[in-house]
Amino acid sequence: MKKIIEMAVLLLCLYGCAKDNDAIYYPISNVDIETGGPALIVEEGQVPLIRSYNDEDYVLDTVAQYPNNPTLGKLTFMIDLKNQLADEEVVGFNGVGKSKLTMSLGYKDGNYSAISQVPIYTSLDVTTRYAVKLRLKGELALSGDEWMIDYVYTQLASLFQPYPPSSFPAEVFMCKGGMKFGTFDPFRRTCTFDISYDRSDLSFSQLYFNMFINLAGQKREDRIRLRIDKESFFEVYEQKEAV
Repeated sequence: MKKIIEMAVLLLCLYGCAKDNDAIYYPISNVDIETGGPALIVEEGQVPLIRSYNDEDYVLDTVAQYPNNPTLGKLTFMIDLKNQLADEEVVGFNGVGKSKLTMSLGYKDGNYSAISQVPIYTSLDVTTRYAVKLRLKGELALSGDEWMIDYVYTQLASLFQPYPPSSFPAEVFMCKGGMKFGTFDPFRRTCTFDISYDRSDLSFSQLYFNMFINLAGQKREDRIRLRIDKESFFEVYEQKEAV
């Protein structure tokens, strides 16, 4: 009888490990990365190459859903962050329109579909130096009580990276995660945030701006609501060469 119990415990452990290998999740602590030069001092009459903004609070209200097995687990969803308006159309800029929530089936491998890995901006000249100014303010909330917000982070980078780096590679300009990202309520149903980034001397051929959300729960699906405050904006400046 003892051997049967030991075998059952072993099988349970192996099953748990297998499930964990499939889980789209990494336990990570607070992440706070900012790289680049000092804030760009905008001269009188200087206009940004890109200015993207909202004229009212913007809400993404959608469904986060388990694709297959609706058992207890942890999944990661990604939101490609966009604003509703821009001052003018800029070639290579993909930051205007509806934000969209997508899910990776293999978070540890980062296998988001290609259609989800679209940069917010593609540079026409890789020798150009840029400055980026942005603010991301709002609230993330779940509608039910069977899921919880486990971890949230947002990342600005020149390379699509679905996981906060353990080191600080040159490709990552900003990454805010955990308590450095925002404030969670006692029941971890909402997360309020207000993030700013203002750096110069950035070089990139592509620029990504994404939010990643780890959710834990035991329900087939639940509604997730992201409100982006109208005070949020995204600006890119071309830097002038020193004379």
